[in-house]
Amino acid sequence: MTSLPQTADVVIIGAGLMGCSTAYELAKRGIKNIVVLEKNAIGSGATGQSSGVLRGHYSYPILTRMAVQSLETFKHAKEILGNDVGYQPVGYMFGVDEENIETLKKNVKMQQSNGVNTRIVSKEEVKKEIWPQLDTDQFGAFAFEPEGGYGDPVLTNQAYADAARALGVKIKQYCGVHRVITSEDGSKVVGVETVDGHTVFSSCLIVAAGIGAHHLMKNVGVNVPVKGQRAQLVYISPGTYMGRVPSFGDFKHDQYIKPEVSSGHLLLGNADHANPQYIDPADYDAGNYPRHATEEAIEKAIVKFLSCFPTLVQSKLISSYSAAYEITPDGIPFISSTPIEGIFLCTGFSGHGFKITPSVGKLTADLVLEGKSRQKGIDLAPFRLTRFEENDLLEPEHPYTTTVNRHV
Repeated sequence: MTSLPQTADVVIIGAGLMGCSTAYELAKRGIKNIVVLEKNAIGSGATGQSSGVLRGHYSYPILTRMAVQSLETFKHAKEILGNDVGYQPVGYMFGVDEENIETLKKNVKMQQSNGVNTRIVSKEEVKKEIWPQLDTDQFGAFAFEPEGGYGDPVLTNQAYADAARALGVKIKQYCGVHRVITSEDGSKVVGVETVDGHTVFSSCLIVAAGIGAHHLMKNVGVNVPVKGQRAQLVYISPGTYMGRVPSFGDFKHDQYIKPEVSSGHLLLGNADHANPQYIDPADYDAGNYPRHATEEAIEKAIVKFLSCFPTLVQSKLISSYSAAYEITPDGIPFISSTPIEGIFLCTGFSGHGFKITPSVGKLTADLVLEGKSRQKGIDLAPFRLTRFEENDLLEPEHPYTTTVNRHV
């Protein structure tokens, strides 16, 4: 068990993907005394609930560039981090209806110009070579990324944690933060007090606490608009051997599908956020929220699935689970300084987090050490906390018209 020092150069709240990747990047750049505090176990929050899909398909160029940068780490994790992260390049396919064909073409062109290995594929190619069971007649067009697919968020988190520890980072699990301590006038951070009464003094604090960031920062007078949106996911067995199939973003029916190579099962996720359900942060912290999908959600997921794959009527329900997205009002994360000197945010990833983790770690380290991004083509301005009061929000370059979500 790691003991707590009295002082630290940097304290990070949260040992999920963002906290551990940031700790690793800071340690790589020579910061010696880094302490990461985690209220439960490494990866036990949103990280452990992530579906793990990897894709470069976005309508936001900046997120596309972040995904491209991050994919290099997933592809070469063994050399970079020293451990496998479960990267499975089964491909990522994206399908739209007739109304969005031209938008898809524009987005694919934008993605190609930003380094994504993607292209428009014909219905015939999808039917013959990519996913034969899919009823392609319902769709207007498809794009396909052969290097997309999925990875394992828990393995990735542990790889970052191990790599950070090897560089001297101290990660303290089962050590929640009770409060952030600021100077008497509230202008700068002094340290943190843990739930068991220990104090770690530091002039630099990174809040990577997911949904918990709102409560922690509210107590020092800073509003961080992050909510916990309930996500309900379903595992099924397709009832037949399908061979190698890709992860699939179905924006005709507002769903996503991720295959599991080892089991042959499929994970079904809902991409329709027209009527979100929110989990109170206190209930989330206490684990007081449903852990399985409702019967209604399961039925909707299966109906959507069978509408795309009408021949797979022998599919069987395996299990379900309920998770929580850390959602911001515009679906774009915070990688930002705050009005309190020395406090930085790395939270609110709104379903984008896993696939851009390596880039986020680098950007947060840039922010803390230099106050600006060192990553080519990736500006920190769109992720600042003040964007709402300034009414300056990031907008998609080519928005899709038939989907009610901000995940692309």
